[in-house]
Amino acid sequence: MFKRNTLVLITGLAVFLSFSTGAFCETAKSFHAKMMANPNINKSSGEAFSWFAAYGIEGFIQGYYVNNKDRAWLEEASSYYDFLISKMEKEPDGYMGWVGPYFGLEPEVGSVVIGDANLIDAMLAFSEIVMKDPSLKSSPLGKKAEEYIALARSVLVEKWDKRGGYYENGMFASYLNTGIVFDKGANQLRALPGKKWSENLNKHARMGVCFLKLFRITGEQMFRDRAEKIFSHYKAIMRYHKSEDRYFWNFWEPLAPFDFKPEGDNAASWVAVHHSNAGYQMIECSFLVEAYHTGVVFSEDDMKKIINTNLWMWNNSLTDIHFKASDGVAKTPGYAKKPGSDAGCLWPSLADLNPKIREIYAAQLKKSRNELETGYFNKVTCKESPSFKRKYVAGEVKLPEIQIYPSTEIVMAVAIPSDFSASKGETTRIAVKVNVKGTVKVNLFSADGKTPLFEIGTIPISPYKDMYGVSSITWDGKDKTGKPLEGSYRVRYTLNDSTREWKIKIR
Repeated sequence: MFKRNTLVLITGLAVFLSFSTGAFCETAKSFHAKMMANPNINKSSGEAFSWFAAYGIEGFIQGYYVNNKDRAWLEEASSYYDFLISKMEKEPDGYMGWVGPYFGLEPEVGSVVIGDANLIDAMLAFSEIVMKDPSLKSSPLGKKAEEYIALARSVLVEKWDKRGGYYENGMFASYLNTGIVFDKGANQLRALPGKKWSENLNKHARMGVCFLKLFRITGEQMFRDRAEKIFSHYKAIMRYHKSEDRYFWNFWEPLAPFDFKPEGDNAASWVAVHHSNAGYQMIECSFLVEAYHTGVVFSEDDMKKIINTNLWMWNNSLTDIHFKASDGVAKTPGYAKKPGSDAGCLWPSLADLNPKIREIYAAQLKKSRNELETGYFNKVTCKESPSFKRKYVAGEVKLPEIQIYPSTEIVMAVAIPSDFSASKGETTRIAVKVNVKGTVKVNLFSADGKTPLFEIGTIPISPYKDMYGVSSITWDGKDKTGKPLEGSYRVRYTLNDSTREWKIKIR
């Protein structure tokens, strides 16, 4: 299934939103004017509009803090957000959305999860600031914040739940490319057959951080629970290289039965680190850091392993800074690295946590022309020493138990669905992808992972020849006597020195 390289859409905007170095001179009004002067927002719609309109949108919040909490930056932000909302359309089911070309399904049109999340996320960042400051909450900005929160409830939660855009598989969840398009001639929504699959992980995570913000604003447990399911999936798929004590992750992985092509083992999309745009993992890392700061899913040790990855990618130079890809591969078979770019990049959100990342970021910013980014780093990030202190929660936090084993050779290992009924004849697909030739052993363990029960089967495989190929077996959830099992278990995959696990529940 074709996956969209959406970062290509906004490449030119880096120049558009760059500012001269020297004394800080950007005002809220001038920044707003530059955002509005972007020609792409007036000639695009739908998902494309959301990417163009979201590029640089964090500058409003950065400017607020850089300028000693000058509310003019929030006022200009609200004006920009209201412009974005004016571009929404009412769809046939009564919900609002940014309707436009449906990437990969052209000439169909519709609204998509990431289009909504891209822009509402910024509105929630604004709302969190306003609702926690009594003087702002009691001002006209408070009413705006309430409007944006209501919009998030309606569009991000109700709309996509009713359209089947949210999918749970055991302790994990994903948002979907629904394949639901807007037939304007008939004024109705319709679902295109075979066009539903789990969205790219960066899009899950954007929804996840929206729920983190909603939880922090409202205190409603539902928002935290949903964020936990999204980010638990992230942690469960982490690829752990023991020799460097580091985690990294793929751009996409299957989570639902419809994430596999019906004609064979191939997945609906490709499973690998992104082949050309290092910026995806940079953005995703910022989402993982926000989850950590909110006390969701990730531990201090997890963050240390992610930091280790970014430092492992770095060429150890502060004067000629370059990064390799997080998997160490400059290009994936069949795909060329984006010309003129490194295969990897700095993950600056980790500057909150690690002094070396902060040092690299400072060196990069010396060459930057972005006043707001530089000002925010100097006046906000560097106001506190790097540490693992969580920003949004104090004390001990309860994290889900997700075991990560050394897994250099196993690129992917899943059991889908992870909740099924053996007594009713249901089955699960046990699928793997590896980067060496060998035989993967699949064993069933007790729920705590301590007691081996029996071998489910073996999967003889060769290294993948393309980004889509996976290998799998089907299991009926029965023991060696043919008796249907019940209860919680773990499926453990082993290949040489690599191990992966996937929790399952059999009813």
